[in-house]
Amino acid sequence: MDDAVTTAFAPLIGLPCWSVERGQGSILSLEFGSPRLFVREPYVSTSSSPRLRELAARRIVKPVGEWNLFVFCCHWRLIAYGQVLADDDSPPAQIEAAARTMDGQRLTAFTLDTTSRQAVFSFDLGASLTTWPCEGNDEEQWSLYLPAKRILTYRADGLVSLGAADEKPEQAVWRAVARSVRVP
Repeated sequence: MDDAVTTAFAPLIGLPCWSVERGQGSILSLEFGSPRLFVREPYVSTSSSPRLRELAARRIVKPVGEWNLFVFCCHWRLIAYGQVLADDDSPPAQIEAAARTMDGQRLTAFTLDTTSRQAVFSFDLGASLTTWPCEGNDEEQWSLYLPAKRILTYRADGLVSLGAADEKPEQAVWRAVARSVRVP
């Protein structure tokens, strides 16, 4: 699986991230590569939440990249200009400002330390995004959506899965990353 991680991140080195956004809570989303239009058609939701039913009834149209990095269910810290701009506990406005700072920076390196389970995404204008597991939580730390509808997901327990983006969670095959990875 070490090779799968290296292979997934290698094409992103040198690409600028764009449309860096805060999602719900402290979720971060970064786009890479050529944009394409994503269209999610409306559907009928069975949720008890009126808000979720309303959102499901809408068509979503937005530009997305060839690759999308989705950071969630973990601790993270964004450093730039030698100072912490935001972390997963920061207020929404602070996270959004930090995301704008990272927007447009080129990814220069990706490092995954198997001992600490930290991932570091380094950028050319000095930004650095570090993720690490939440205590007592073995959920996904981040997912990298790849071209050809594939997804590479890294969990807090140090396991990684590479499969089809539409694969059901129970079908995922999880394997250990045997050694730390650095790209390039």
